[in-house]
Amino acid sequence: MTEQDKLEALATYFDLMAMNGGMQVYHAAHKLGILDALSGGPCDAEEIAAACGLREAPLLLLLDALCSLRVLQRDGDAYRHTAVMPLLTGQYRNLGNEYWDYLPQFLNNNVPLAAMDAPDQSEAQYENQVTALAWMMQPAAEQAARLLEAGTARRDLNIIDIGAGAAVWSLTIAGHDATARVTAVDWPAILKIAAAQASSRGMADRFAVLPGNYHEIELPAGSYDLAIVGNVTHIETESGNRSLFEKLYTALRPGGELAIIDVMPGQAQGDLPRALYALGLAMRTENGRVYSRADLEALLAETGYEVEMFHPLNVPPYTMGMILARKGGHEC
Repeated sequence: MTEQDKLEALATYFDLMAMNGGMQVYHAAHKLGILDALSGGPCDAEEIAAACGLREAPLLLLLDALCSLRVLQRDGDAYRHTAVMPLLTGQYRNLGNEYWDYLPQFLNNNVPLAAMDAPDQSEAQYENQVTALAWMMQPAAEQAARLLEAGTARRDLNIIDIGAGAAVWSLTIAGHDATARVTAVDWPAILKIAAAQASSRGMADRFAVLPGNYHEIELPAGSYDLAIVGNVTHIETESGNRSLFEKLYTALRPGGELAIIDVMPGQAQGDLPRALYALGLAMRTENGRVYSRADLEALLAETGYEVEMFHPLNVPPYTMGMILARKGGHEC
């Protein structure tokens, strides 16, 4: 082993120690009520200790660690929440422990904890997540809209958003193109959330919905300039994706485009989040998988599309990529 190998091994060791210790500190702070004690505003260590029934001296050490984790910020003697805390609420408060606690059992039985890709579970499962996914994906959606040159090179778009969720991708594009119209396809309960998002952005008059299973809904042929398949391919089988691409090929106008936006391997900064996402996906779906760019481009070629461009979306979580393909010269 070379000296460089030894240094890299040591760095990995310290990374693992820091990740584990950081999560222990975060979860302890929740369990002990430390983070809740600051929900009303800044407090000093004495006030937090009194509110939580803790000793001040060890608490100061934990508060310092929480500041290093960027969960808290210190201003003089007072501590306060950072901007990440509003994101750590509801089911996201425990950072997915319900899945990670299940991991040993999953490795023994290969049975997922949930089946979010099953039609009879999908609506209820995603109804609890789509609002959070909207803020998680908003920076990536902004980058995708800029890469598409929405409002300049591409404008007056008639957009179909498949498996739209809160419609973050299509509504962000429409925010750059005041002449764009969006039709969102998803389960009825989820489309209520998407419609509320459209209204909050002042786009209700340019937003329509098609409720139901996107594999079963009939789409008008030759009607759309841009089809968006965002955060969808990973919950589909290969045959399911092929069928969906074929359906959208018919729905697109001549020269219309398909944008696939999803988790795709390739960004070094997002390699660990991507690997953890793939593992978590296997624990919450029956057939979910992370497709590579090559996998998806091969399916697009099979279904008659011509790939125009690929871009990694290099914003947090550094896992997303966008493939843009144009409807080719023949029907599927």
